[in-house]
Amino acid sequence: MAVNKALKDFFKTTVKKNAVQQQVNIWLDTGMPHLNKAISGNYRNGFPCGRIIEIFGWESSGKTYIATQAMIAAQKAGGIAIFMDHEKSFDAGLAAKCGMNVGEDGDWIYQQPETFEESIEYSSYIVKQIRESKVIKKEAPIVLVFDSLASMVPKQIFDKFEKKANGKATDKDNLNMNDNTALARATSANFPALSQWASKYNVCMIFLNQCRQDIGVVFGDNTKATGGKAPAFYASVRIQLGKSQIKDGKDRIGDIVTANVIKNKVAPPFKKASWNFFYDTDIGIDSMDSLIDHMLAIGYMKKNASGKIMIGEKSYSRKDAVEMIKRIEKDKLVDSLEKWHEDNKEAADAAMEGEKAEEVEEESED
Repeated sequence: MAVNKALKDFFKTTVKKNAVQQQVNIWLDTGMPHLNKAISGNYRNGFPCGRIIEIFGWESSGKTYIATQAMIAAQKAGGIAIFMDHEKSFDAGLAAKCGMNVGEDGDWIYQQPETFEESIEYSSYIVKQIRESKVIKKEAPIVLVFDSLASMVPKQIFDKFEKKANGKATDKDNLNMNDNTALARATSANFPALSQWASKYNVCMIFLNQCRQDIGVVFGDNTKATGGKAPAFYASVRIQLGKSQIKDGKDRIGDIVTANVIKNKVAPPFKKASWNFFYDTDIGIDSMDSLIDHMLAIGYMKKNASGKIMIGEKSYSRKDAVEMIKRIEKDKLVDSLEKWHEDNKEAADAAMEGEKAEEVEEESED
C-alpha cells in the first residue's frame, strides 16, 4: 500500500504517538486446568490481569476457593494478593492449607472495610502505591479480591445505622426506597474508574458476588447478581456458579459445582467447567479428581465396558485413576491436554459448552 506522505507528516506533528493498546500478558492460574480453559481458552492461563472479573453464585459454591487459588498464583509469581473482606468470613487457616502465605511478609494485604466507599478508596490507593513505589517487579501480578459485592454496604446506609446505634437518629434516618438502590448507584459511579484502574496498574480485580432470584423472570434462569448493571457491563469475564448435591446415602457431603462463563472478552464465551466441592475441609476441591471428569467429558480419556477408566492400555477404578494422574507432572499433563484439545477442537469445545461432572456417589469400586 502506498504511503500517504502528507498523512504521515500530519501524524508525526499532530498526533505524535498512539496510546499503548492494552492486552492481557499476565494470567493467574485458578488451580483447575479445565476452568482455566473455559476462561482463557488455554489450560495453563486462567484469570486475566488488567481486567475486572465477577464470580457469582449461591452460598458454598467455591467462590472464595477459586479466588484463593488466584491469590496463590499471584504470590508464586512474585506479586501481591489483596483481600477486602466484607463478609468477615475469610478463613486464613484454610487458605494456608491450600498453600497461601497469609503472614506479614508483604505479599498478603487483608482488610475489613466498613463501607463500599472505604473499600474502593483504600484498595485504589494501595494498588497505586504498590506500582509507583516499585516494591514488586513491573510484570509481577496484583490480584484484588472483594468478598463480596453484595456485602459491601454503601456509606449512606452505614451512616444511618451508626446514628441509630448512637441514639442520634431522626425520622430521615429510616431506611427507604432510595437506600434500596444505593449499592447499584455506588457501582454505577465507581466501576468506570475501577475498570481504568485495573488496566492502568495491571490488576486482576475479582468481585465475588451472590445470587438473587429475579421474580420478573417466568421462564429460564431466574437468577441474577446483586449490585446493579455496572458490574456486569464493566467485567471482562463473568462466571455464574450453579450446583447440585453429592450424597453419601442420605447425607449431603458436597456439591457438584458448574461454572458457566456467561461473558468473556478474552476468549470465546459460554464454556463450562465442573468440579466436586466437598464440605469436609480436608478434601475441599480436588482439582485432579475434577479434571478426570473433564477429560472423560471431552473424550481425552475413556471408560471400558465395565466402567473403569482407561489410561493407556490399562484400566483403573476412579480412585486409582486419580492417583495415577496426580503422579504425572502437571505441566506435561496440561501440555498434552492442550495439544489434544486443539487436534479435536470441534468435539472438545462442544463438550465444554454442556459439561457436567459425574455424580461421585456412583463410584463405589476401590
